[in-house]
Amino acid sequence: MKKMFALLIALMTALTLMIPMFASAEEPAEPYATMWVNCADGKRLNVRTEPKTGSKILYRLDCGTCVCIDSGVAAPKGWAYVTTSGHTSGGFVMTKFLQNRKPGKYEITERDDGFRAVTPYIVSAKALNDKTMDSVGLRTIPNKTAKMIRRLSAGDFLQVIAVGKTWSQVIDLATGMTGYVANDYMIRM
Repeated sequence: MKKMFALLIALMTALTLMIPMFASAEEPAEPYATMWVNCADGKRLNVRTEPKTGSKILYRLDCGTCVCIDSGVAAPKGWAYVTTSGHTSGGFVMTKFLQNRKPGKYEITERDDGFRAVTPYIVSAKALNDKTMDSVGLRTIPNKTAKMIRRLSAGDFLQVIAVGKTWSQVIDLATGMTGYVANDYMIRM
């Protein structure tokens, strides 16, 4: 009887120690992450059948679209399997076009191919509002969160050398520095 009681105590102790293992097995890690599409303004992200650029395009997603990344589907580096509302099937996208939060109007980064060279012309920086002479920042890349080269004042002259849908590449005539300015804050001379 003592042997049976000792065996029962040992079994109960072993089961008690195993409870945390069973609990963690019941709560798997969340395999999904929410991200947002951020491709060049005016362009759409291709969702493909396979994680390679030559594969069939299932559909395209607009910039700012929320997607759910399914980490349970294997994908090579630089690719992710995504699903989104409005589409019955998921597909593969390039991860360089995804970010952790929804992009605002001037946070949409235009890639180099989003710009077209133009015959240079002069513009004037516009004031942010009627109460200040401060204008937009001259940025290192076309993104409102990018490092600012300098804060422009209303009336500062810039030479536009390339134009994108939301941003333009300019030369600051006061400093000779090249940077980017949001199109809404320039007036053509």
